[in-house]
Amino acid sequence: MLTCYTLFDITQTGVLNRNRSMDQDKEWIYKRNTQSNFDTVLQAISLRSQPDVIGNPKKFEILFNDFNNFGFLYEDENKVSCWSFDFTVHHSSVFKDDVSELGALYNDCHNVPMIKCGTEWNTLSNMLDTTDELRNIYFEVINNG
Repeated sequence: MLTCYTLFDITQTGVLNRNRSMDQDKEWIYKRNTQSNFDTVLQAISLRSQPDVIGNPKKFEILFNDFNNFGFLYEDENKVSCWSFDFTVHHSSVFKDDVSELGALYNDCHNVPMIKCGTEWNTLSNMLDTTDELRNIYFEVINNG
């Protein structure tokens, strides 16, 4: 099993329709955009595998000083929002490159455009970043013994 963590709002809402009518409000737009972000992350993962998502993304609050897996240039004394979800793939070795067991996955995610929904940390860029300095998405392998 793997866990994806990101600073982008990837709340899964089920709003899949891309056609907006004039009467749709800001709440619908927010739901559509967060669903689009979730779909985008899944598509990046799907470039090399067929992920099975285990549960909807969950939102929680972190302090960068206590949660050091994001970029080391991030500084904020306040709590910031983070989202995560678990997924499985049949062969996690598809993400392996010459550097790490998830190197190809990080490469696939780097610089992928995302939508800022207003619920994220205020200085977040508008792309996935996998560099050590500004990492805003990371993956963790969970061994279930």
